[in-house]
Amino acid sequence: MTRILLLSSLLAANMAVHASSPFLSAVDAHFKAWDQDHDGILSVVEIENSVASPQFKGPAAAAIASLRRAVRNTDYKLPPLTQESLHKLVPKPKGNEDLPDLDDLFEHASRRIEAGKTDLVDLSKLSLDSLEQGKLGDCFCLAPMGAMLHRDPQEVARRFSPSGEGFVNVTLGASRTFRVSLPTDAERALMATTDGSGVWANCYEKAVGQMRSKEEDTNHPTELSVVTRGGSAGTMLSILTGHEIERASCSPFRDKKIPEEEKQKLLQDIRRQMTATQAAGRLICGGTLKGKTADGHKPPGVRGPHAYAILAYDANTDVVTLWDPHGDDYTPPAAPPGIQNGYPRTQGRALIPLTELVQWFGGFSFETERPLKEGT
Repeated sequence: MTRILLLSSLLAANMAVHASSPFLSAVDAHFKAWDQDHDGILSVVEIENSVASPQFKGPAAAAIASLRRAVRNTDYKLPPLTQESLHKLVPKPKGNEDLPDLDDLFEHASRRIEAGKTDLVDLSKLSLDSLEQGKLGDCFCLAPMGAMLHRDPQEVARRFSPSGEGFVNVTLGASRTFRVSLPTDAERALMATTDGSGVWANCYEKAVGQMRSKEEDTNHPTELSVVTRGGSAGTMLSILTGHEIERASCSPFRDKKIPEEEKQKLLQDIRRQMTATQAAGRLICGGTLKGKTADGHKPPGVRGPHAYAILAYDANTDVVTLWDPHGDDYTPPAAPPGIQNGYPRTQGRALIPLTELVQWFGGFSFETERPLKEGT
């Protein structure tokens, strides 16, 4: 009798957890469909393929997007993802930072799916402030796109056109066109958001993934998984614009062996290049390596490695307007703003003296007027 009561209590407790967790409800309803080889364990590839599948919508999409975030986060130490082990992960065990909060990830994904607009492009809402990086490491392609969006939203809109039911043509450079499917619910939960201006940014991310995909990379079978691998913002700036770039490294400013006179000459060269590129209406982007100065200090609020767009350079004040693809706000923990305390950021924009920026920045990429050679 006692054993029966104990089993009944355990069953009741399990049902209570299940009832309070929409994530687990979705897992139980769709696990077999996600588990393509039917071995009872969800692999990374199976999760990536399920994220890319349009058959999973709403809660199913939110759940698989949550699992995708969990398995691709190297901070987590996950067991083999069986249906049973997933039940043991919910709710998240208290005090264990090696495991994800899958219920929280599910809620976040659900909100993004519900809020997303599925039109291709709404030019009336298209602006730099509408673009924000999602839960992928693809700042390398969003920073150049942000710079272009800042220059001319219509130029961005012209790069996208419908291509039959459920498909979109995305043009990179002067004439490179990629045909991609509209983003699935799960992809929209993970990819960039556009504040109601459409799914154009997700189509762009998928086009970049398609362009960079390699058949031998079996661990990244989908466009979304490929774009997550990261890349060079400068290279992507060249591909997006169809023009060659010129690079300027900031590493000499962290090299104590290089004479100050040589550093000042390099700084003047960067100033001239910024002024000339901006005057010609061309784009500039760049990024951090670790975001640290020569003495190992990382300004609060700075991300690294991370790609940024340079929106403006004021030669009179020697100040750069930097844009972070996350499009977020940041308030330094102390005053005054600068290398020690960080820089205020509003919708991704921060004003930073060039003499300070070069101390922790990785380098700049400047769009030129030279056409990119075919096949590059």
